[in-house]
Amino acid sequence: MLLAEFDFTDWWIRPFSDRWWQETVCSMLVGVTCGVLGCYVVLRRMALIGDALSHAVLPGVVIAFLITRDTGVFGLLAGALLAGLLTAVLVGAVSRLSRTKEDSSIGIVFTALFAIGIILVSALPRGLHFDLSCFLFGDPLAVDTADLVLMTVICPLVLGIIFMLYHPLRASSFDPVVAAAMGIPVIALHYLLMGMLSATVVAGLKTTGVILVVALIITPASSAYLLTNRLGTMMVLSGIFGGFSAVAGMTLSFVTNWPSGATMVVFAATIFTLVLLLSPTQGLLTRWLQRRRIRRHIQGEDILKTLYRCITSNAQVGEHAYSIERIYPAARVTRRQGERIVSELEHEGLLFRQDSNIGLTEKGTERAIEMVRSHRLWESYLTTHAGVSADEVHEQAEELEHVHDLADKIDQDLGHPEHDPHGEAIPRPPKTTD
Repeated sequence: MLLAEFDFTDWWIRPFSDRWWQETVCSMLVGVTCGVLGCYVVLRRMALIGDALSHAVLPGVVIAFLITRDTGVFGLLAGALLAGLLTAVLVGAVSRLSRTKEDSSIGIVFTALFAIGIILVSALPRGLHFDLSCFLFGDPLAVDTADLVLMTVICPLVLGIIFMLYHPLRASSFDPVVAAAMGIPVIALHYLLMGMLSATVVAGLKTTGVILVVALIITPASSAYLLTNRLGTMMVLSGIFGGFSAVAGMTLSFVTNWPSGATMVVFAATIFTLVLLLSPTQGLLTRWLQRRRIRRHIQGEDILKTLYRCITSNAQVGEHAYSIERIYPAARVTRRQGERIVSELEHEGLLFRQDSNIGLTEKGTERAIEMVRSHRLWESYLTTHAGVSADEVHEQAEELEHVHDLADKIDQDLGHPEHDPHGEAIPRPPKTTD
């Protein structure tokens, strides 16, 4: 019955109404600007001061409201900018003039200014009403043409300044000391960045509110940071993530009647979660798979080494093969792990199966000799240079032996020893002559 009464046509058409376009354009402008500007906030480790600015602009906005008696963004912008710059100056002054660290200074200043703003709101004269909830959480329904016009001015202006000052901002973000030595006005750029942050907070005032706008500044930039090491690419990706989160959040908000600001932030957080899991270099899943591949590689080398030792030390079993049931425990792998690894080694042409036995191919024998040689050289090195006793050196060499790229250097440093501390012969490299 409920399904029959649901108007799917209205559900699809409603988001694309005139108001949806107006509010979505506003949100997209804010999202893109926040994403691009957030790159510098993240690189400068200014996330906390970004949060501070979003709260500290309240007294400036309220004072501007008292003067103009209007909640339009034109009147609130100047107050927010002055409050933002005042916050930056006070944070720096408290840090310089006392033993208070910068993070504590930020906490002191922004909470004090935010509290002053709340007092001013409560002390407004009769007849004047300032919607504090709209300020904190946003209200896209309150967006009008004047707001859209201002956003189309502020957002491109902020983006234009960022791109015009790309090189000075990049230099001062990565190494402010070197940038200052090059003649770049680092302090002036810092306060310019604070001013642009304040302006962006005001631009996002009605769409997301001051509490959630900091999420659009930090989260898209953090997502992009996990995907690239190039600032230009990071800014492009962050702007795309911010703009998409704003548009998708606003659309879903119209369909479900959820709070628009919160919905935007949820989309931004979802993108960050996916990137955190799936990033080609920094993703948790990627790193887990990489560690898994490394662990299986090490286990495969352990099986080759163990098989070589068994074949060369036990003539009763056979000249070329050894029981697979005895290899797995000796190599410290389970049967399930061993079967999978043995199949991979067989596919690589490193070993062969012979009934219930496995043996080394010529290629596998060379790889196994490399491992045995690396192990015994590491034992000799640790005993000679690290002072590890011969009775305790085996376990440490078991971990280091897989770094066999250093075997030749260790061999040279030790003067080409013929035996390890236990008297075992150290094999010569395959296909070489003494």
